[in-house]
Amino acid sequence: MPNNQNNNFKEAVCLEAMRVFDSCSSQDCLEDLELTFDADAQQTIDSASYVKTKCIEVTQADFTVTPVAFNRGFFTVDCTYTFQAEIDAYNADSTAPTVVYGETTFTKTVILYGSDAGTKRFSSGFDPAQPAEAQVSGCAACCTSTLPTATVNIAQPMCLSVNFTPAVGGQNAQVSITIGIFSIIQLSRPVSMLMPSYDYCIPGKECKTNDDTPCEMFSKISFPTNEFFPQGIENSGCNSNQNIDVNQV
Repeated sequence: MPNNQNNNFKEAVCLEAMRVFDSCSSQDCLEDLELTFDADAQQTIDSASYVKTKCIEVTQADFTVTPVAFNRGFFTVDCTYTFQAEIDAYNADSTAPTVVYGETTFTKTVILYGSDAGTKRFSSGFDPAQPAEAQVSGCAACCTSTLPTATVNIAQPMCLSVNFTPAVGGQNAQVSITIGIFSIIQLSRPVSMLMPSYDYCIPGKECKTNDDTPCEMFSKISFPTNEFFPQGIENSGCNSNQNIDVNQV
């Protein structure tokens, strides 16, 4: 926060920021996405009698942004999600499950307005957000595309159901999952904006060194009362113990 009690306007400064030109929200139910496993995990799944899912998360999102023909300023955004699911595999003669991980993907396609920039953008130095083939070191400049930047914000996915098909006749067992996901996809570009300036951001507190002993530090931690009592359904999620049973075949 600006360290200026009177909030007196000092000057107008030009800042570069990413302006969001268009965005959309989405509530998707992704039905029967088949999970893939590595060799060891697949063997565990093949020998399982039934499975449960414990948690699922988005580990990666890849974008392809393409201009829409004959509709200047609009772009098709293909967003490919990679999901990783944590699966408990149960054998008929064992009560302790074996935990394995499977992956699946889904591509969401939307059309958004991203404005139209008729210039190329150059910046010095190394930009980790750009592809490796577009980066150069030293005094050379880095030429970036005129395409807008696509981003996605994703809420924690929900495991809605799991379907387990046992291994039969030499075929591998299969696990498919239905996922509920909320997301917001945006298209943005860097723009120069004139903003009022009040003061420099001067820290309002002093850095302190913690000289407490481990026991003194522990004594300052609040007692975790909620950890000792069952939580309601509104608090369930990846860290909860709530599992979804599959239809046993």
